[in-house]
Amino acid sequence: ITTSWNGKATSEDVLFSLVIRPTADADLSDIINVSSRYTAAEAYGNGNTMNVGVNFSNGEVAAAGFEMFQNTPNPFAVETLIGFNLPQDAEVTLTINDASGRVLTVLRGDYAAGYNTINVSKSQVQGATGVLGYTVTAGEFTATKTMIAVK
Repeated sequence: ITTSWNGKATSEDVLFSLVIRPTADADLSDIINVSSRYTAAEAYGNGNTMNVGVNFSNGEVAAAGFEMFQNTPNPFAVETLIGFNLPQDAEVTLTINDASGRVLTVLRGDYAAGYNTINVSKSQVQGATGVLGYTVTAGEFTATKTMIAVK
């Protein structure tokens, strides 16, 4: 579900409700989470940016965790965007490999907690085409996906 709301609210206000009907036994905290895949999962108050989480009736709050998203566009000819979510500020390393495992590029940077993106151009992958692998590493978190570069 993608949503955005702009206005004033108190901690007692209900902005929206969600009714979930289970089809199997599971802990909600294991199957429901907040993601910045389409809309940044953040709130603003007193000039500060805050993370958004889900508050379950047992008092447990599930905050947005580490997540890496599929690059867009995919396939790409000129450049592509790799998005990821960080649970806290971290140094991030993006490594891109060709199909044989040869490292084409390594990009490093410091990123803030929340949703971030890295723009990758065709020149940064040495003009390679075909299936490429990319890995994002942030502290103890690592995720790998594949993308396709075309001529």
